[in-house]
Amino acid sequence: MSSDGRQLFTCRDQSGGELRTPALRPLTHAVAVAICAIALTGVTAAEAAEPTATQTASPNEQTYDIPAGPLATTLRNFASSANLLLTFTPEQTSGKTSNGIHGRYTQHAAFAALLSGTGLAAVQLANGAWVLQPSPTQTSDSAANGGTLPTMSVKGQAYNPDAPLPAYAGGQVASGGQVGMLGQKDLMDTPFSTTGYTQKKIADEQARSIADVLFANDPSVRASIGASNRYDAFTIRGLRVANSDVALNGLYGLVPNWRVGIDSVERIDILKGPGAFLYGMAPGGGVGGNVNIVTKRAGDDPLTELTTDYSSDAVFGGHVDIGRRYGDRKQFGVRFNASLDGGSTPYDGESTRSGDVSLGLDYRGDRFRLSGDFIYQNDHTHAQERGYAITPGIAVPAAPDPRTNLSQSYDFSNSQSTTGMVRGEYDLTHNVTVFAAIGANTFHFDKRETNGGTILNDAGDVKITSNAFQKGQYDTVTGEVGVRGRFSTGPIDHEVTLSANALNQVYKLGQTSYADYVSNIYSPVRVSTAVTSSYPESKATDLTMSSIALADTLSWHDDLVQLTLGGREQHVDSKSYSSTTGQVTRQYNDGVFTPAIALVIRPVQQFSFYANYVEGLTPGPTPPSTAVNSGDVFAPFKSKQYEIGTKFDFGRVGFGVSAFQIEVPNGITDPTTHIYSLNGEQRNRGLELTTYGEITRRVRLLGGITFFDARQTHTAGGATDGKFAIGVPKTQVTLGTEWDVPYINGLTLTSRVIYTGSTFVDAANQQSVPSWTRLDLGARYATKAGNIPLVFRGTVTNALNHRYWEANPSGYVIGAAPLMAWLSVTADF
Repeated sequence: MSSDGRQLFTCRDQSGGELRTPALRPLTHAVAVAICAIALTGVTAAEAAEPTATQTASPNEQTYDIPAGPLATTLRNFASSANLLLTFTPEQTSGKTSNGIHGRYTQHAAFAALLSGTGLAAVQLANGAWVLQPSPTQTSDSAANGGTLPTMSVKGQAYNPDAPLPAYAGGQVASGGQVGMLGQKDLMDTPFSTTGYTQKKIADEQARSIADVLFANDPSVRASIGASNRYDAFTIRGLRVANSDVALNGLYGLVPNWRVGIDSVERIDILKGPGAFLYGMAPGGGVGGNVNIVTKRAGDDPLTELTTDYSSDAVFGGHVDIGRRYGDRKQFGVRFNASLDGGSTPYDGESTRSGDVSLGLDYRGDRFRLSGDFIYQNDHTHAQERGYAITPGIAVPAAPDPRTNLSQSYDFSNSQSTTGMVRGEYDLTHNVTVFAAIGANTFHFDKRETNGGTILNDAGDVKITSNAFQKGQYDTVTGEVGVRGRFSTGPIDHEVTLSANALNQVYKLGQTSYADYVSNIYSPVRVSTAVTSSYPESKATDLTMSSIALADTLSWHDDLVQLTLGGREQHVDSKSYSSTTGQVTRQYNDGVFTPAIALVIRPVQQFSFYANYVEGLTPGPTPPSTAVNSGDVFAPFKSKQYEIGTKFDFGRVGFGVSAFQIEVPNGITDPTTHIYSLNGEQRNRGLELTTYGEITRRVRLLGGITFFDARQTHTAGGATDGKFAIGVPKTQVTLGTEWDVPYINGLTLTSRVIYTGSTFVDAANQQSVPSWTRLDLGARYATKAGNIPLVFRGTVTNALNHRYWEANPSGYVIGAAPLMAWLSVTADF
């Protein structure tokens, strides 16, 4: 069963080949059931395939207007227009395009025009259904003259949600993605702003982490911490999202807490806006958006890839990717990835070393599917650094040389992350599927560093505080169970999902603190410092979250209108412990309900309108020690999003327009009563314009522009009401292009522009950092050495070596990454 409840059927011939239908509308579903009945009664398709004068399609012509685009899309559009049943596999249409048709055609002539140059032909069965097959001359002639097709048996098979989504034209983004508890959905049927970045895009990006991919390609995403740091964080729609809030195959708490490598990643799905209803509450409480990683699975074709890479100044590495399927029907899959890299970075005195190993296993049967992942990642950074706060009232100093590093030679960070996860699904009937998943992660770390300094004056002097050695670990266990089914009540189709999930995360921490010192962002000072305090590693927090959610997507008129209604009851039990006594110092234990409503109207295949209201949940804040109620415990608070948007799919190029408003409560201390409360608010409004795909057969685009109007409201004493929010610019632009060079087969030139407008770093809007622009240039070349396909890739980031500050919502400023070169070569054996 597909994500929208439509049935998929697989036809197997005597050689074991498969022909799978696309998702079927209710009318064509009934026809497919009839076909399956033939197999269930032992009748072969060969007996039904003998054409007769009364069974062949009518030769009458019909007017069609099917635009050019990916072959799968044009075929689906034609099948819908002609009201016929068409069967084909994703493998048959992958990477192929069609010129479309415009005018009057018979069905035979229409198929011939649509499939011209694809190596495929459409053959009609006696019951009127059509199938795609390879088109050697003898097969085409036989079909044209009423010949008999190879004997086929027909068998019903439920849709496999683990099957890779087809890439959109250009291969950079997927045609849909995972949408939390709603499952896998087509992009045009998704009532949210989403993007799925493909494994091809990740490889072409030469990315080292998922944050690299998101920051470099999405106009609503910016890095929230510098590239010279040990961990990743980013902003989505102007709000900070921690790396710990990234989900793995739909479950939180299973990725490395600091930085998520890309070796095991098949696709990165980003959903913009709060997602408590879809995924449950994130451990860090990010509400700007949700990021979900889909892990790699073995494809039908054997894969053995070896990649060697280099990046500035002297970081070298290698990566191996091996995939195989086994069994008479390739039921069993194995995907193995491993990598190792290390060396000196462009930042003064900094070096890195990282390695990972991942194993993805899966079984895909007719009704039962099972997958498992094991992922290990080990990272080391020497002389990592952080950003800076700015003393109120001073002029923001000019950004330093990007290579300048204020960290000390004894600063370091080590981390090891181990993850295991299993997910299974079973089709009770064609319309009902049960699913369950469980996973665990252990993340160990030890580090010595500062938590960032405070710039004291426009000369660049900076006070380094929170200078400490820390050792600790996160232990997480999480899981979910649920059932998804489809039924009809009169003219209304329903897809209902009921799911429950739970997560427990225990955090342990030990710390040794050192004395503060003063340095300078232009001329760093090397010092040694004395110990000021220490406590051993002990339990710091214990977080348990559980929830139950129900969603019903109601569809009218063959999915013309789709309305999703639902809600999630979230329970949170959070405890904080004293580092000296081990006793509980704070505890919250209660529940909160988050509703959701979302609408999609899709009058034609090429256009859809959507709207949604969703909420986010964030752990309750801790009052400052200066507040009279500093011992109070606050419940998780809600953020609210209102969004409307449109999506356009013109076959080879797509566009999206979205207008949103997110209201996020803020903690404030009343200047008169000195009582801390959640009466403050930040209101982020925005307009997103995005594009993706191929504007010509040689030119591809990806990116867009986001306009923000982010304001503070209900501030303490009204002092900064109406002021722009900290760390949110008015404009963000990210636009990448690819150009396949004529007459040089295999050569592609790439470019990307990233622009961020001037950004305030204080609530009073008296301090700001200037706007900045980054230019990236690159190329890749696909060729062969003997019979071995090779892909050479090269990229220069910050090609003009601009110096600038990046700002984040915490009020920090981070120096730009310097000009860097990235080189790699991939061999496919």
